[in-house]
Amino acid sequence: MGNSVFFQRLSAIVWAGLPFVLSLLCVMLYVAPLRVGNFTIPMPLFPFMAVYFWSMTRPDYMPYVAIFLIGLFQDVLTGGPVGLWALSYLLTVVIVSTQIDVIAGRGRSALWAGFILAAIVATVLVWTIARIALGPDPAGGRLGSEMLLSVLTYPLVGRLFALVQRATNQARRLTVTSTMVDI
Repeated sequence: MGNSVFFQRLSAIVWAGLPFVLSLLCVMLYVAPLRVGNFTIPMPLFPFMAVYFWSMTRPDYMPYVAIFLIGLFQDVLTGGPVGLWALSYLLTVVIVSTQIDVIAGRGRSALWAGFILAAIVATVLVWTIARIALGPDPAGGRLGSEMLLSVLTYPLVGRLFALVQRATNQARRLTVTSTMVDI
């Protein structure tokens, strides 16, 4: 009985940590340069998509400390002002979470509409904070194109996250059921 309880708790920790780990992988995907010749193609804000999705669908799996650490990791890897993305992600999630009852559970189109609003809020926050920290013209055009790409690709990325969420829910149920059978 002791082993089954241990494995049940371990399984719960692994499943709860999966959104955080996926978000960190999204940061690495975001900072990976995609080049065509000498031109670097802007990447969608994959980390923000992950933070938004998990904050709206499973807020218990995306606590504020995780959001802060994801943003901080992105700040360090991008070489920008430390705290820029971390603060932006936190503020955006706090603002958007006031609408979680309207957004969550209403289908993909509501989640996408909420993402559009959240992306605009995050972009304005990042641009404003960067302008204060770095001075005039903190790459607003690039940030705008990243936001546009994010809005356009969110339905696909959101579906991938939804598949992961479904798989984790099923795995958790199987773990709980098999543990109950062991008892």
